[in-house]
Amino acid sequence: MTHYKTHIRSAGQRCMAACLFFLLLYSAEAQVTFNPSSFTPVDSVTLTVDVTGTPMDGKTEAYIWIFSNISGGGKDGFTNTSWTNSPASAKMKNVGVNKWQFGFIGTTMFSQSPGELKDFGFLVKTQDGSKQTPDYKPYKFDPLIFTPTVLRVFPSKVDLTDVITINFDQTLSMDPNEQRMTPATATVGLYKDSLDNGATVHIQVGSDITLTIRKTADQKWSASFIPSSSFTVPAGIVITRFRYKFHGTVLDGNGSPVSTSSSEGEQTFTSMK
Repeated sequence: MTHYKTHIRSAGQRCMAACLFFLLLYSAEAQVTFNPSSFTPVDSVTLTVDVTGTPMDGKTEAYIWIFSNISGGGKDGFTNTSWTNSPASAKMKNVGVNKWQFGFIGTTMFSQSPGELKDFGFLVKTQDGSKQTPDYKPYKFDPLIFTPTVLRVFPSKVDLTDVITINFDQTLSMDPNEQRMTPATATVGLYKDSLDNGATVHIQVGSDITLTIRKTADQKWSASFIPSSSFTVPAGIVITRFRYKFHGTVLDGNGSPVSTSSSEGEQTFTSMK
């Protein structure tokens, strides 16, 4: 949906307005950046846009209006509620003079599957829609490439506020205990980076948490958590990664259950702040 409107009277004015519009659009497009620079529909991404020279130049508040699949089959973002009264969830963060930032995950923002999402566009507006930038579009999502492994994290890039799912696929393991294990729980621990004689080491912050797991298919298991709500992190501590394991039992030679664990998985956080 595009809400950019102009009212031109003469042919000369139309030509001049068109030239100015495309110059403005070209200049504005060059001021959009993403962190990370490439991302799939299930990755957390933060966009930063410089609205200098647009009708939003100098505004003290900004709201995003975002939409998927420019060529067709797209949807409005869930933050697109009312053009004349954008909600708090659409408010952008000011990160400099005329610079605004907003973070999202494609599948969550548009309520579409990874296979449905090809690209997206957005504009920046005042809350009441009285001022707006041109559309910034299209920006492509990278295709989601699934690589099966014994231990896997979904989505592949995560932040502390994301819903994270850890997965355990016994069918891919070469370890006899992992193959035979009856999983019961999973544990997750947070870590920070520290320097020890010039070398980076990873120090655990707090204790592991224990998660209830669920069976997703034959010999496939998963558990989900949100780091920011599952852990209490002391002020001033920067968390860089988490480690996780699945735990259960195997039967010994007498048929008695013996505790065992999977190998340990590790995932680094991509900060979207």
